[in-house]
Amino acid sequence: MNVVVIRGVVLNTPVERVLGSGEYATSFDVVTESDEGRLTVPVNWVTTVKTLLQEGEDVMVSGSVRRRFYRAGGSVQSRTEVLAKQVLNMRRKVAVKKSLTEIQKELTHNW
Repeated sequence: MNVVVIRGVVLNTPVERVLGSGEYATSFDVVTESDEGRLTVPVNWVTTVKTLLQEGEDVMVSGSVRRRFYRAGGSVQSRTEVLAKQVLNMRRKVAVKKSLTEIQKELTHNW
């Protein structure tokens, strides 16, 4: 099972592009702080509607981890990122709690 939940701050201005399918692909970094230090996590979020994320926003990101391969400068490169299923502003406490409860159910159901 590939499940990730991250809470942090949107580090940079999200970059949004429209895909051929009409969906929006939004890329941004989330920075987390802990006793171990600061960690920056790249996130890619594909949605059917335009996102309203802003730099500095405190968010919870849930989804999965993926490693993507691509060609750059004549060589194959890779990038490990979070493919977001859901991104919630931490001010939306009820929605965050509901999402975490659903993730917990999914994890224990498949255990």
